Amino acid sequence: MDKSSQEIATVNTKATYGKRKKITGTRKITYLATLVALSLAFKLVGQVFNFGSYKFTPVYIGWMLAAISMGPLGGAANAFITDLIGTLILQTGGFPQPMILLSNTLFGFIVGLAFKIPKIDARLRLLIGTAAALLTCTLGISTYTLAEFYMQPFWVQFVTRLTFQAPIVVLCAVIVGFLFPVMRKLGLMDS
Repeated sequence: MDKSSQEIATVNTKATYGKRKKITGTRKITYLATLVALSLAFKLVGQVFNFGSYKFTPVYIGWMLAAISMGPLGGAANAFITDLIGTLILQTGGFPQPMILLSNTLFGFIVGLAFKIPKIDARLRLLIGTAAALLTCTLGISTYTLAEFYMQPFWVQFVTRLTFQAPIVVLCAVIVGFLFPVMRKLGLMDS
């Protein structure tokens, strides 16, 4: 056996756990497709766990995971594709509302942007990103759009979403925070 074939067969014994891997090309498309599928599954779960006006929507978990592992554009793309396909699949009243689609897209972008802040603990970045996205998107743009759509005063829709939707977003962020050790081991986020 010559030396070149021996080097190819040699196993890399250096541990690379905890180091963020650069996601490029085919792997990026594969990760995005997998996270979109996960987010769509979570969106369908949200349709099952519907208790009147209270709906448990774990779709935020997929959006946050995409934003953390793929950055702002990956998080935005995941949220956009998930919302677009999910609305068409679930037939929730026709074509997606453009402002809701924008709001959900911005949710993934904002969380991903928070993870670009250097030298801050990952849990603090998750808190900053979730708080900013919750205020801007869930309680801001989406609430305004729904208030206009249902012809209700903004504050009526705001209180409803603050009471029912905000705790779901926070719960999803807590679940994502518990996934940090796994994401670090897989090299999907910084140590």
